Amino acid sequence: MFFLPWMFDMVGGVDVVVDRLWREVERTMPGRSLIGIQDWVFEGEKSDQAGRSFLHVNFPAPPAAGAMSPRYMLTAMRRLPVMLERLRRYDLRVINFHFPQLNVYPVALLKRLGLWRGRIVLSFHGSDVLAIDEKSPAWRLIASQTDAITACSASLAERVKALGLFGQMPISVVYNGIDVEHFQAGSANSGIAAGTRFILNIGNYVPRKAQDVLIKAFAEVANSIPDLKLVFAGGTAENDSWLNGLRELASELGIGDRVCFFESIPQSQVADLMRQAICLAHAALDEPFGLVVIEAGACSLPVVATRVGGIPEIICSPEFGWLCEAGDVAGLTEALLAVLNDSEEASRRADNFLQRVRSQFSVGATASGYLDVCFDR
Repeated sequence: MFFLPWMFDMVGGVDVVVDRLWREVERTMPGRSLIGIQDWVFEGEKSDQAGRSFLHVNFPAPPAAGAMSPRYMLTAMRRLPVMLERLRRYDLRVINFHFPQLNVYPVALLKRLGLWRGRIVLSFHGSDVLAIDEKSPAWRLIASQTDAITACSASLAERVKALGLFGQMPISVVYNGIDVEHFQAGSANSGIAAGTRFILNIGNYVPRKAQDVLIKAFAEVANSIPDLKLVFAGGTAENDSWLNGLRELASELGIGDRVCFFESIPQSQVADLMRQAICLAHAALDEPFGLVVIEAGACSLPVVATRVGGIPEIICSPEFGWLCEAGDVAGLTEALLAVLNDSEEASRRADNFLQRVRSQFSVGATASGYLDVCFDR
């Protein structure tokens, strides 16, 4: 079971990763896997219109810090028999926790008590690492019962190692993958008028995505290319204060009418935006992997990105795109102008990158990597 600690909506990147992983495993081993989701209301199996198989379960998380509260212990005593029945009914031999949180704990406890003998695999995707308290007794129990760990980039694997929580346990790097043909087939209308020339940014509206840096760079580029627009597409996190600030910044720089903000668009619309755009501009200050970067590669879209986290592992050479330093408005401006002023070179690098994505970041390679780890092959 590929487990997510939230309801599945295909807006966040981890949902997309798990969806692609499940589909590929289902293609090669039909009926052998489920997508598990944390649900406090309903328990049991459901399928959606897209054919995905979900197992709704309730793995109650203990308090984030300190000793177990009496309330949690009472909840755990009530829930453990129900959880054990679910694990046995569905013959769950491996639970691969994606974006692992403290709701791994009750499963680890069942394993520690010898009541469940399956494998626990933790798969880290980024900010999940930052949320771990390595001194927490609950996390220490989880670590003691963990059989394997994956990270979506070598950069992120180093962060997991730095926690010191998992001792000498090796961390397998399994890059996120994409089915190029399936992604290219996305058919939702982008909402952008045909013929519009625009730079595209995809990412949640949060400070670490540094959309403000891109707006400042675009203001420099916009002076010399009057018909060019900048399009953002992403989701708001807990509030829209960052997004409101971006709108205000664009207005202050005199480019408010040339910057467009989309919110919570479906995955199929992302592909259509990428087919229309001139290039993807990814200005993040930190990026554990960079799923949107390989998606751009799948669409033969030139990429300008920052040299952070896992991105240099994807764009490992100037032959595949342009990298600049995080927060560097001048460097980002220069890279954008390089793409805009030499479309032939931009197309050449995009074609090279497409071939790299096909060979190194296929969903088949991702599924194989996860199965190797999950089943200790």
